[in-house]
Amino acid sequence: MAKQHRTAYLDYVRRSCDLTMRGGTTSGVIYPLAVCALAEHYVFRNVGGASAGAIGAAATAAAEYGRYAQPAGPVTGDAVRPGFAGLAGMIRWLISGTGDARWRLPRLFQPKPALHKAFRLVTALMQSPAVTGRRRFTSVATAVLFAVKPLVTVVLLLLFALWLVGPYSLRWVVPPSTWNGSLWIVAVPLGVVAVAAAVWAYRVAAARLGKITLFLLLPLAIGLSGVPLYDMDANGWLVASAVLVVCWLVLTFAVAAAIAVIYCVTSWPVVMRYRSHRFGLVPGSAEYSPGRLDRICGMPSTPAPPLATWLADRIDDLAGIDHTRALTFGDLWRGPDKPRVSDPEYCPSTGDRVINLALMTTDLSAGRPHQLPFPATERWQFCPECLRDLVPGRVIAQMSGDDVDGVSCPEHTSVTLQWLPQPCEMPVVLAARMSLPLPGLICPIPLYRDGRPHWFSDGGITSNFPIHFFDSLLPRWPTFGLNLSSADRAVKDGEIHLPDQDSSTPREPYSDVGGTALSFAGRILDTFMDWRDTMQSALPGFRGRIATIPQGPGEGGTNLFMSPAVISRLALRGRDAGIALRQRFTAQFDDEADGYTRTDRYRWIRLRLALREWREVALQADARSVLYRDRTAHYPVPAAMRDWFTGPTLPPTADPAAADINCAYQHFVDLANTCLAKQFDGTAPVDPVMRLTPPE
Repeated sequence: MAKQHRTAYLDYVRRSCDLTMRGGTTSGVIYPLAVCALAEHYVFRNVGGASAGAIGAAATAAAEYGRYAQPAGPVTGDAVRPGFAGLAGMIRWLISGTGDARWRLPRLFQPKPALHKAFRLVTALMQSPAVTGRRRFTSVATAVLFAVKPLVTVVLLLLFALWLVGPYSLRWVVPPSTWNGSLWIVAVPLGVVAVAAAVWAYRVAAARLGKITLFLLLPLAIGLSGVPLYDMDANGWLVASAVLVVCWLVLTFAVAAAIAVIYCVTSWPVVMRYRSHRFGLVPGSAEYSPGRLDRICGMPSTPAPPLATWLADRIDDLAGIDHTRALTFGDLWRGPDKPRVSDPEYCPSTGDRVINLALMTTDLSAGRPHQLPFPATERWQFCPECLRDLVPGRVIAQMSGDDVDGVSCPEHTSVTLQWLPQPCEMPVVLAARMSLPLPGLICPIPLYRDGRPHWFSDGGITSNFPIHFFDSLLPRWPTFGLNLSSADRAVKDGEIHLPDQDSSTPREPYSDVGGTALSFAGRILDTFMDWRDTMQSALPGFRGRIATIPQGPGEGGTNLFMSPAVISRLALRGRDAGIALRQRFTAQFDDEADGYTRTDRYRWIRLRLALREWREVALQADARSVLYRDRTAHYPVPAAMRDWFTGPTLPPTADPAAADINCAYQHFVDLANTCLAKQFDGTAPVDPVMRLTPPE
């Protein structure tokens, strides 16, 4: 019987894995087919992610829950089947449209009606003749022109007319013949200075605007056409042309400055009251129907639900449940074989959960990360009115019912705050929604504690690739990572990066900082957010289980307008990454002994690294025993630490566990005098750092 249990346990472990996914906005289209490829062999025990990776993680956990389920209703429209077939169905839905329906992905991002003009400009900036069939200049010009009130639009048109015909109109104020008879000593320097200034202005503009800069020369060309050649001498024509160039430059800068002032004054109230707009353009569950100007600027009008509503429905579809009650963390922890019941006190340990989902979010108000779901000891409050339009109404209704006595929302004084459900009752879609808000684009989620609002934003701000979520010194199974990178070239089909798990020096990641201040600032921000994840991903025992999927220009990132062909290419690249990971850890390779796989190599490396940590602790315990050996036996515990003890109300004069602690400490000292005293040959050339770190 013991042998049967051992065989069953080993098979359970062999089929198990953890998975962590990196954030990247629309790059999330890479993950579904990668997950499907891994699911052909593995069962996902722990799944985690941040930002767009949180969407992938939540969908993966739901698909694992519904692996063997039948659809809860008809699979029509944007609905998908339960399990991993539904994950593939989500990609199929994104790429199956024709005409305007090709843009289902950007249609999920529906703006708040009050800020639709700002979102219209964001959409216009993403237009490209090669992708959407619209010229960016035309779309941006339309968005900018009609982003203000009608009277201001008239003023802008008048300014444009003044700029366009101003140089030509100069001939009626100062006739060109006035400059006949000018001295060459005046005409030549004036002409040289004017031409040099025009060339400088053109080159500066061309570096930022490209071909559009030619449009800026139109007023100058019109003005020069009004300078006659037949009744002017050479010096006079040169001076007249120089005056026109100066007039063109002055008008261009003056009109540009006037337009900048107009838009600053117009947008200032919105910027200063951005809190009233929930710090974002896209609420998440508020619907918006694009108007004619929106469509001209590139905003698609194909029928599609808002992002949070779509996500909530798809998570329930993948789990094989109807939409009357959203999937909760407790459902995942119990697994699909147990009934879905409401039990607020149910909170098993991580190892006892059938499916464990962990997502990263960032509390901007406290300046710290949080791992979702919150621990049971952390009680948060929410205002249903504050969450309206940010989270689907059915999810808010599911959470409501437990009022906080006598506490009203600071922003909606007539609304009583309610307790956020216990971790097991927390809807999965709420956690995903709290992790994905891209700053400035998607509204963060406000929760309350101690009467103060806390704004939860993009989990990628603090950890965009939380590969550390499920790691331990001696893991039972691998934690796979799906990482993303950017390339400044076209990426070949099937091109992924999966480092060898060997003794070679890891490849150092490299990204060019670019040539502009904006690109340089972007690299600073990326380094600030990702340095820990990047360094950890290169360590032995880590790098061989992290597949990096490159993205070329126009792929992933904040590029909402990806054609079905691009989405398909990214999804298939993700599938290749999933297949590569699955084959690496399950197949028999020539450089492994018979019966051993890369999974065995992975465990061997982790064992060697763990022994190094234990050796370091043992040596420190031995060397510093005079400081710590009898510390717990003689140190009187202060009253300020009484909350640490679950026994008497008043703490004892000495640590009640002193004897056991001293015994354990002595064991560490004894280990320092065993085989751990010497450095093992063959240990990976890396010094993992064990430190006390605050919880997320």
